[in-house]
Amino acid sequence: MNLSYTTVNRSPLYQQARQILLKRIESKEWAPGDKLPIEPVLAQQLGISVGTLRRAVETLVNDGLLLRREGIGTFVRTYKNAGYWNVFQIFKDKEGKPRCSFWKLVSFEKVKANPTIATALQVPVNEPLIHFVRHWIDRKNGTETVVSIDESYLIASYFKGLNKRKLLEDFQENDSLYRFYDREFDVVILNQKCSIQYEVLEGDEAKSFKVIDPYPVLRTDRISLTFGHKPIEYRINRGFVDATKIFFDLACI
Repeated sequence: MNLSYTTVNRSPLYQQARQILLKRIESKEWAPGDKLPIEPVLAQQLGISVGTLRRAVETLVNDGLLLRREGIGTFVRTYKNAGYWNVFQIFKDKEGKPRCSFWKLVSFEKVKANPTIATALQVPVNEPLIHFVRHWIDRKNGTETVVSIDESYLIASYFKGLNKRKLLEDFQENDSLYRFYDREFDVVILNQKCSIQYEVLEGDEAKSFKVIDPYPVLRTDRISLTFGHKPIEYRINRGFVDATKIFFDLACI
């Protein structure tokens, strides 16, 4: 006797609705910045009540994928109209103020993923990456001091057309990198995984980063993820210890 089995989805209805909404976002049926249909229309499309839809939407708002604007509607998360806003900015100076005045590009190159970076970004070894290094500079009384080194590895396929010239010419005065990624490449950073350690740059390493020797830093390794929990950037920030304090605002869920 042949038996056929049907898989029964026993998850709550709002979670099933959440998965449908999530797939539309991840497939870019709704692109970053797009406004979702009004609740009665969307609920009717999904065949659920408005209350169930609101619960599903709320989970995506809490996860940072959607953004509610009072009296306007619900939108897919974007940085495009948010100025420098960067929810992931954890660095300040020891007085709690911004550490720097501006940044300078130190290097820009195409590289292949080494085993460590490949593992972090969940790509094969030798995957094409974009690698660039920036100095964050503090200027006081005519003197410039490198207070931070930002080193970024990006999966090249997500940032087609990004080169040194584009980074320098199309990066706007009030941009963060994430706003730049969003506007120019439709890549929205939603989550990060971070680790912190103490490090001293000396000898050839200090020379390669063009900083004083020795250069003691608080090193933060950050894996940045977009929709679908896909890692697309590995960033190493090295903040000079005399000019860096790290702030965390951890919510209990």
